[in-house]
Order: sequence, then C-alpha cells, then structure tokens
Amino acid sequence: MRSFLSFHVKAPLERVAAFAEGRTGGAGVYLVPDPPWTSLYHEALEAQEDPEAVRAFLEELSHLGQALAFFVGEEENLLFLLAEGGKVRALLKKGPELGEDLLGPEDLLPLLAQARAMPPVSATMALASHFGLHPDHAALGFLDLLEAEEEEGLPEEVVYLE
Repeated sequence: MRSFLSFHVKAPLERVAAFAEGRTGGAGVYLVPDPPWTSLYHEALEAQEDPEAVRAFLEELSHLGQALAFFVGEEENLLFLLAEGGKVRALLKKGPELGEDLLGPEDLLPLLAQARAMPPVSATMALASHFGLHPDHAALGFLDLLEAEEEEGLPEEVVYLE
C-alpha cells in the first residue's frame, strides 16, 4: 500500500528554499517549481506520518503564501489542509486511522464534501486541480521522487536540500 505526503505553497522557489533550509529535520527535501506554486516533498515528515507535525509545518509554510498539504496513508487515509497566514482555513480528514473531520469556509464545503466521497488518491487529484496545482505534483511523495531520480533522473529545476 502506498503512502505519500506533499506540501505546496504559492511562493517563488527561492523563498521556499530559504524557508526549507532550516527545516529539513536532518533528512532530504525536494523542491519542485510549478509557478505560481512550489511543491515540497519532505522525507522526515513523510516518514513520521504524524498529522500534527504536518499541520505545524504547513502553518509555518503558509506565512509565505497560500499553502496546501496532502497526506495519503496506505491509500485509505486522507488528510488535506489549506492554510494562509499561519492558520488552517480548511481541513478534510477521512479513513480508519485519521477518523472523519471536515471544516472550511462556506465556499469550499461543497468541494470538500465531494472529495470526502472519493478514494483518497482521487480526492487529492481533484482538490489539487481546484486550486490550480498540477494533480501529479499533489499525488507524489518524497520516496516517489527519490525513485524517479534513481531511475531516470529529475528535471534540472528540481532542488534537493539536506
């Protein structure tokens, strides 16, 4: 069963790299530009599978701009978070390990309700599309990028921090 964690922020790659440098947790972080978004794939946080750690990191990241987090655990648990200005504005949790929770501003509630009815990977891709983020970037994790780097290499614009 596949698990992954991805973060995304509406901020330039240089600002995100400066933010992430002191927050690698002693592990690797991939940064992938997809303007206006920059995606982060954080090895230590992905390995922890801790929703509270994901939330805390996203809240910090959201000081750079609107930020999203997608965590899918064993293809049956989903945590989606939207944060701005250091505060979570929307949350969707579903699955046997995470329980059920849904909150957000009125305009996002129908979208979150639709996503709750989908399998976690499909919900991730649908939510990413809504926010103008490439769905494939949302449905990747650190280990996916590590494997891709070993097999065929990554595009030049991908930044790796340790």
